Amino acid sequence: MLDGSVRPLIDPPLNAAGMLLARLGVGANAITMVGFLVGGCACAAIAQSQFPVALALMAANRVLDGLDGAVARRRGPTDLGGYLDIVCDMIFYSGVPFAFLLRDPADAAPAAFLMLSFMGTGASFLAYAAIAAKRGEYTRAQG
Repeated sequence: MLDGSVRPLIDPPLNAAGMLLARLGVGANAITMVGFLVGGCACAAIAQSQFPVALALMAANRVLDGLDGAVARRRGPTDLGGYLDIVCDMIFYSGVPFAFLLRDPADAAPAAFLMLSFMGTGASFLAYAAIAAKRGEYTRAQG
């Protein structure tokens, strides 16, 4: 929702860092997996009510998610990389509400609704991407 206004601010530093990491030989898939682990730690922090730590880890996860794309654009995207990026994001997105549920089972209904909204968004994105690929449509827009 905010991508259009935020992208001009975040893309230049992400692309610069991505170029540097690509030159150093760091792969996008490695960044994706580190981001996924950081996201898992964020979920664990939520479950333990360590909200400032969780917020910092979630922010790091999101930065790493942007950084893996910047590296992939420099080194060349791969099917495996695209797969890992989407799967890790969806697991992280559903892990956050699950962590709130673990923290307090009374949060089950809001956690389930949040998970439903994440999965609905993810499913619509993936369905659209499949149709666009079948039609040969693409965009250079990021986010």
